[in-house]
Amino acid sequence: MIEILDKSKCVGCAACVNACAKKAILFNVDSEGFCYPTVNKSQCVNCGLCDSVCPVLNADAAKKGALPKPVTYAAQHKQESVRIASTSGGLVSALAEAAYAENGAFGGVVFTEDFLAEYLVSANPDDLEKIRTSKYFQADSTKMFSQIKNLLAEEKTVVVCGTPCQMAALKLYFKKNLDKLILVEVICAGINSPKAFQAHLNTLEKKYGSRVKTFRAKSKENGWRSLACKIEFENGQTYFANGIDDDFTRGFIGAHAFMRPSCFECQYKGFPRAADITIGDFWGIEKIPNKLDDNKGTSVAIINTEKGRDFFEKVKEFVDLEEHSLSSAVTKNRALINNHSKPAINRKAMFQMMETEPFDKVANKFFPKRKFLLRIKGVLRKCLLLWSNFPHSPKAIYQTLWLNFLRKNTSASLKKRQFFLSDVNNALDIHKTAKVKLNGSLKFGYKRNRKSKMESALLLERNCTFEAGGTTVYYGADFQVFKNASLKIGRATINRNVQIICMDSITIGNDCLISRDVVIRDNDGGHHVLAPGFKTTAPVVIGNHVWIGHGAMIMKGVTIGDGAIIGAGAWVATDVKPNAVVMGDPARTVQKNVDWIA
Repeated sequence: MIEILDKSKCVGCAACVNACAKKAILFNVDSEGFCYPTVNKSQCVNCGLCDSVCPVLNADAAKKGALPKPVTYAAQHKQESVRIASTSGGLVSALAEAAYAENGAFGGVVFTEDFLAEYLVSANPDDLEKIRTSKYFQADSTKMFSQIKNLLAEEKTVVVCGTPCQMAALKLYFKKNLDKLILVEVICAGINSPKAFQAHLNTLEKKYGSRVKTFRAKSKENGWRSLACKIEFENGQTYFANGIDDDFTRGFIGAHAFMRPSCFECQYKGFPRAADITIGDFWGIEKIPNKLDDNKGTSVAIINTEKGRDFFEKVKEFVDLEEHSLSSAVTKNRALINNHSKPAINRKAMFQMMETEPFDKVANKFFPKRKFLLRIKGVLRKCLLLWSNFPHSPKAIYQTLWLNFLRKNTSASLKKRQFFLSDVNNALDIHKTAKVKLNGSLKFGYKRNRKSKMESALLLERNCTFEAGGTTVYYGADFQVFKNASLKIGRATINRNVQIICMDSITIGNDCLISRDVVIRDNDGGHHVLAPGFKTTAPVVIGNHVWIGHGAMIMKGVTIGDGAIIGAGAWVATDVKPNAVVMGDPARTVQKNVDWIA
């Protein structure tokens, strides 16, 4: 029998309400505007149906059936007008169109006449316009179960889009009838209180002297990334605010002030996913090579199951697609894997104040805008970060100033944040003809333990090239670039005691993690083996997003593909394919098609 003693253990999905054959479970709204089930114990027969469909109690069961590795796409609807009218890249519309094309049905969240929200599952294409845009507060899902049941009874394909926990609830509820039910979850940063949303609208209606006519989250008049809120009123006036200038958006995105308690302990983070397909904004797409970012909205689609993969083939005719790595989608969509921390806000007082005071007053008290102060804090934080990382000894200060401003063959720019920070106890031996090119900040010899006296060494010989940017090299490093050789390092974190010995060419890509005591060398130290075709040097190429484990050794002539993982202690003398895991001495492939994120 469902009994909610801890509100963080209930997601408000209404699966238990619909599963109860005795109608012994009802939904009641609490003081924060969220619904929770209560059981009439005199009617309950303890059959256990409510427990069996609960996504909190059965999270592991809900995640079964996933592909070994999800497939990830960037997607844009082929009709720009659809994209502009959508919250993201128009993928919801494409999913719906694919469902309607085979006489199926599509479901999602719609506004009611009084701007509450509820799930609607319909075979009528005219309903798509109501479903299309996001509603960032909890929707009533009590009617959805019967709507889906009736449509499945008609042998229709039914595609439903909603929060991960809600889709998990549907999967558990319809576990014996899933063949024609396609579950699509949104990347969810938490679901908000309907009470807070209503309070926001009520305050604006009083301010503008009119009822709300239309509400649009993430209006794209200033671009997809502006996160603008646009509200039109019946008297013809319009409210428009970018991002956290809108009180509700700031309370949601900036403060996480009125999210449902269960969202802080969500069991549907990480992989595998419960739904067939995961969709959302492809935040961070501008950081990777792509042809689908024009600031008008780009969706991400993560295909999690075979059923989802089969259905997505039908969606492809409506969208332009690019396949990307899973890690590229997760990097700026941390809501896929991480929960938010609970804010230090007195929730009880905040929700009580909503009942008597305008929402803008609530916002100013519990999550104020303070733009100027936030800007000052940001500047001070950057100054403190720079000071904490900046060398404080006269020798290190001189090395830093000399490398960035006084040395002829160094390409540096403070304006572009392209500079070399030399830490205390660095031994720098740089020939005057050596070329140093900085594509971002380079912290060399960085000490986590500021009391340590461990030396870091950098040798750059005649006419060599050393290029780096967005790179942190921890203490104990020993980098040697011999004459005419080339060492290029992208955005990477290189841990303690790493040795790089370069006599020819070593290239390390972006987003790489190199663990302690790793050795990378493109040479045999000048020693010759008297054998036909033997070469003493050969270039080493380490791709993007490579993780090299503790104590591994990368030998001359090796190319490591993007996304690979090199196990601790591995001796790598042959090429490593992209997204492979290699281990051992000599290294051998132990797993393929792996994706990872730090």
